[in-house]
Amino acid sequence: MSLDLSLGEVEEWAAGRAGLAGHRFFRTSGSGGEEKWIALSEEALEWSARSVIAALEITPADVLGLALPEIHVGGYGVVVRAGVAGARMARFGERWDAEVFGEWCEGEGVSVLSLVPTQVHDLVAAGCKGGGALRVVVVGGGALDADLAAEARGLGWPVVPSYGMTETASQVATGEGLPLLPGWEARVVEGCLALRGGGLLTAVIRREAEGCGGGFVAVDPKVDGWFLTQDRVEVVEGGLRILGRADRLVKVLGELVDLEAQEEFWRGVLGCEVAMVTKLDERRGVSLVLFYEGMDEGKRIASLNASLPGPERLGEWRQIRSLPRSPLGKVDRVALSQFTVI
Repeated sequence: MSLDLSLGEVEEWAAGRAGLAGHRFFRTSGSGGEEKWIALSEEALEWSARSVIAALEITPADVLGLALPEIHVGGYGVVVRAGVAGARMARFGERWDAEVFGEWCEGEGVSVLSLVPTQVHDLVAAGCKGGGALRVVVVGGGALDADLAAEARGLGWPVVPSYGMTETASQVATGEGLPLLPGWEARVVEGCLALRGGGLLTAVIRREAEGCGGGFVAVDPKVDGWFLTQDRVEVVEGGLRILGRADRLVKVLGELVDLEAQEEFWRGVLGCEVAMVTKLDERRGVSLVLFYEGMDEGKRIASLNASLPGPERLGEWRQIRSLPRSPLGKVDRVALSQFTVI
């Protein structure tokens, strides 16, 4: 089913339901791969925009560059910010190409920009220099590597890390040390981040299981105005320290294994992009499956794998030409889990 068709169905379904009028709906990936839409009110989107505008000191003199899809909240947020701030918005309408984009930024006089790590990587790899008008490049949708950030800044791209999600209508923390943006509150509940602020979602919408009518169901996950995320964090001096995803901790042979830490380990060993998924295993509970780009490293992986502690050993590994990714550059682990692994 196409994304556009699903969006139309959700909008039609929500039109006659109290509490969902005047909302926009954004698709986001659930851990199980089910269709999942986040309902955000126009008030929440505008509140988020004002929070970002205050933090980045956006004025009508700025030019906001849009290089992200508007069907995702990261792209749509740029549109709302430009409207609220009275700033000009320049839309990059061509297929992504780092060199073309760099020239476009310079020509449009873009001063405020939002990118994902993959785009920053491409700009650095191509040696593109940032335009003289640029004063801040907010990087979201994934962790910003410190070395990559340093290279980008050396080329004139004033990148800063950010943290946010669809459920929060965009970023909630931006800058070194990830300080919270104006209006947001944070606390830690059982190791995970809980957030409160005017930019929170109204509801999560999922498609009903077959046999239940074939429609949708909306649930408000907030409790007393707080939304509990699946991100493990520490709150340090007013900023956030992201430790990983709670839903990426799995039990193997009775012990917890951090899949993000395992990916980091194999990425360092192989020197290429990797992604790890799991599949059920009768003996181990779950089995770890590694996908990696680049050259055939099967023999080296097998040798090293044999020396790892039991819970961290791979059950399978597979070379792949390129990891499947979302339009924002995130690895699509749901697609990987559907591969037939040999």
